[in-house]
Amino acid sequence: MLISARAGGARVARTERPSRVTSTRSEIWILIALVVIGAALRFATIASQSYWFDEAQAAHEMRLSFAGLIDFMTAHETNPPLFFVLGWLWTKLFGTAESGLRSFSAAAGVAVIPITYLCGRELVSRRAGLIAAALAAVSPFMIWYSQEAREYMLLAALSGASLLWFARALRVRSSRAIAWWALFSGLALLTHSFAGFLVAPEALWLLWVARNRASVIAVAVVAAVQLALLPLLFGHATHSLLGFIKATSLSMRAAQVPVGFALGTLYQGPFVDYGFLGAAVLAGLVILLLVGMSDGMELRGAGIAAALAAFVLLVPLVLAALGEDYYIARALIPAWIPLAVVIGAACSPARARLAGGALAVVLLAGCVYGQIRIQTEPRYQRTDWRGVAAALGGARATRAIVVDDGLGTDPLAVYLPRVDWNTPSSAVSVSEVDVIGSPWQQAVSSSRAALITSRVVDGNLVVRFRVRPRWTLTPAAIASRAPALLGPAPPGAAVLVQRGAS
Repeated sequence: MLISARAGGARVARTERPSRVTSTRSEIWILIALVVIGAALRFATIASQSYWFDEAQAAHEMRLSFAGLIDFMTAHETNPPLFFVLGWLWTKLFGTAESGLRSFSAAAGVAVIPITYLCGRELVSRRAGLIAAALAAVSPFMIWYSQEAREYMLLAALSGASLLWFARALRVRSSRAIAWWALFSGLALLTHSFAGFLVAPEALWLLWVARNRASVIAVAVVAAVQLALLPLLFGHATHSLLGFIKATSLSMRAAQVPVGFALGTLYQGPFVDYGFLGAAVLAGLVILLLVGMSDGMELRGAGIAAALAAFVLLVPLVLAALGEDYYIARALIPAWIPLAVVIGAACSPARARLAGGALAVVLLAGCVYGQIRIQTEPRYQRTDWRGVAAALGGARATRAIVVDDGLGTDPLAVYLPRVDWNTPSSAVSVSEVDVIGSPWQQAVSSSRAALITSRVVDGNLVVRFRVRPRWTLTPAAIASRAPALLGPAPPGAAVLVQRGAS
């Protein structure tokens, strides 16, 4: 009887092992397919849109010497230096055009897909990891920031790596896992200050659970990195570039987060009105599936991811309500992968394959819908400052370019040749004054200001005037006189000075 039982057990083991190997191979091939799809979505249209304000500033920085980069970044950037240092090195190989500079973020965005899978596998299950990775591959939000020459996708990748090794350290309690967590957590902190809202609870959790010398040392190292960055953080706490955040109400920005995380820039349309409702419905379905259908281990892993995501989303919101308001969807990107893991866990319980699979299909279809809308409707895309620069044409003599939209100055300074990054304060002599305003404005031509061309480019009216006699004025004086050429115009326009080709 004993021999027969052992022989039967051996037969079962022999039949189960090939099945497990086959399953593992299938998961690997599915993950590879997701990575390929994600890479295609990120790289195929990487240069189709112009730089916007923040990207143009990054492009300018990457063209400086390394010493110039450090000086400029220290004076003008509000985030730590890792992205800028790595991006500067990257552009030495790939250049500072849209495809070259953005490819750094795109590569990080592709890396996020397997990182998300590994986080889901470590915390919940392989199936949960695959669903979470599928969301990462086709998410309009993740694709958008994979095509932006800023630090957000590097932040997402490093935050995901921090989550992965945190989860592994909780499971195995090894010094190696804790050391890897410390490394990636430190790098995430060196990328963006909001990484601290993920790393801080992870650190406290590790100290409580592991309670060993390795965890104490690792947390001390990460804390030292954060302390070293505090002067930069406090030095830019009132930076003027952050003023645009408070230009939109906190309640509106909070409503934009769920729509942005799910559908990318569609938060700029009517979808934002249903942001909280959609988030509440999704949260209810997720809780129902997790509590009712998951086993204890799956529920525990999803709970860990949910707690970390909640910390990242809610603590900055509380701080914003108390007056320290830097709440904006893209800065909250460390919460995205934990949320994807929670959704993957809800869609993957063995006892709810039909309901979970249906939820996964609906969410993935929503991502595809959002990406199609973004790619086909210019209002959800970046402003076409490259097209505006083309409409302005070349400058044979020195001219002034008056921009009503303050976010257009930096992109135009990148796209137009012979434009100083810092507009001179002294008087300049110009024979041409060009004004970039809104289509509802009217060009006012006269004998002293002859209309050369007038074009509308992506919601911007681009009007060129030849002025006689020449204007010899400071840029501030030119800005104050420009509304007479294109009015009525809002006050506070910015002025660029482009030197002639001769």
